[in-house]
Amino acid sequence: MKPVQLMRALLAALSVTMAFGSAAAVAQAPIEGVWRTPLEAEITIAPCGREWCGYLTKVVVPDYILETVPDAANMPVEELFDQRNPDPALRARKMLGLQILALHSGNGEVYQGEIYNPEEGKTYGGYLEVIGPDEVKLSGCVLLILCRGENWERVGGP
Repeated sequence: MKPVQLMRALLAALSVTMAFGSAAAVAQAPIEGVWRTPLEAEITIAPCGREWCGYLTKVVVPDYILETVPDAANMPVEELFDQRNPDPALRARKMLGLQILALHSGNGEVYQGEIYNPEEGKTYGGYLEVIGPDEVKLSGCVLLILCRGENWERVGGP
């Protein structure tokens, strides 16, 4: 094999190894899966491109909303929409399946990104921190110094 051909073969093998290595790293991330919030809602975190996205996969209407909109308790989940979004064009988005997390970077323990809070209709900078194999802490921040968080538990196994 000529040196040029050998170099091309090595580069091709390296790029294939890197591609599979990246896919394996994404597939093994400790945040992938279904997570239960303190309100009993469920968020599914899965790879989306080079990021991690979190989707609302079980909708629970908080008690304080039920106090002001009692009919919400009897509505099918398919009829719940992103009504608190400040952008009128986005208020027709269904709550079920709504993307609420976009995590851009992570080191296996902490993942930075944006968090959409449908209860307020606001997006915050924040992070998701791995506490253990079955627990994470989501923290949303204002001005990067005022942060509020809540712990989520994994639903089922990793």
